[in-house]
Amino acid sequence: MRATTTPVLSVRLRGAAAGVAAAALALTLAPGSAYAQPADDEAVAVRLKVADQPPVEVATTPRAWPGALLEAQGVSVDGNDLVDVVRDGREVSGKRKRLRQGDVVRLTDVVKKRKTKREKVRPRTVEVATTKLKPGRRKVVATGRPGVREIVAVKTLHNGEPETYRVVRRTLVKEPRPRRVLVGRKASSVAGADGLNWAALASCESGGNPRAVNPAGYYGLYQFDLGTWRSVGGSGLPTSASPGEQTYRAKLLYKQRGRSPWPTCGRLL
Repeated sequence: MRATTTPVLSVRLRGAAAGVAAAALALTLAPGSAYAQPADDEAVAVRLKVADQPPVEVATTPRAWPGALLEAQGVSVDGNDLVDVVRDGREVSGKRKRLRQGDVVRLTDVVKKRKTKREKVRPRTVEVATTKLKPGRRKVVATGRPGVREIVAVKTLHNGEPETYRVVRRTLVKEPRPRRVLVGRKASSVAGADGLNWAALASCESGGNPRAVNPAGYYGLYQFDLGTWRSVGGSGLPTSASPGEQTYRAKLLYKQRGRSPWPTCGRLL
């Protein structure tokens, strides 16, 4: 909307008698002036309020549409602007917007600004329980990476003042990479094997050293070979696992094969 009005507005009347038109064209009144109700063929006085400009009283033909009045006053209106008619303190709509004596025509300059911005997306944290760490100990194995989200919003201004802010689109343009943390826990219990003397077996097999390595290819507290270790769900080397995990895997092996994997020291269980 571009307002070209001045405190004194020129008026072009259409459809009125020549004498009435001449009188209407000369009419420029101060805000708040009172009018007698005109006859059907006389010009009517209305108050015109354009955006943030002072209101001005002008004359127009009876029952004219407010858009015709604005056009006659040289005020351009775009598709965003709001044109309201206020009668006796209340807004009217539809066919009732045809102008009458004493109406107020109010034009609100509406500007819509489309804005695009980017914001960081915090990565989530994934915790992975493991018996390779002591219970309660935490170890960050991947720091993660924030993602990026693009936000498109429309900001609406009424007469230069902010009115609404509406987000029309959110797009994830870069996926965040999660932060991974290992959390130590106790090895899971194994029914039927928890009450055995695993400390005595470990002392006999490795001297109680979870990092013990036998040159023949046996590792850890219970001297696992790699094939046996993997058969009970272990990964990597047994000596890389926590003592709790080594004991848990030994219990699983006992459930499968009894004392036979430890022909010399198994008697201590």
